[in-house]
Amino acid sequence: MGNEIPIVATTSFLQLKLQNSSKIFEFIEWYEMAYQTTNPDTGRKRKGNGKKHLIEEIENVISTGSLSKEFTDSISEFKKASLLSPEIREAKSKLSDTEFNKFVELMEKVKAGV
Repeated sequence: MGNEIPIVATTSFLQLKLQNSSKIFEFIEWYEMAYQTTNPDTGRKRKGNGKKHLIEEIENVISTGSLSKEFTDSISEFKKASLLSPEIREAKSKLSDTEFNKFVELMEKVKAGV
């Protein structure tokens, strides 16, 4: 009983080559910005882990045969975001939530001609 060898989880590196125009590449880039977090102490921004999210969902599909609600929601968000101009997407990634909401408010004012 005392001579058991512990099982150690190992990982392997899997390299995929994607064209920058690939929807998978675009999704990962979008996810990194859409799910970025900010450290409240330092203000440092950290990208969302799009690759991990994608791998977890592929694992889930293989295991269960269906997509998770979280993944289908993120795909819907991605599709909606892809309708935005690159400038607005960049503003969303670089501004705080408060600043971005103000930006949208001002954009709507400009559109309304006020």
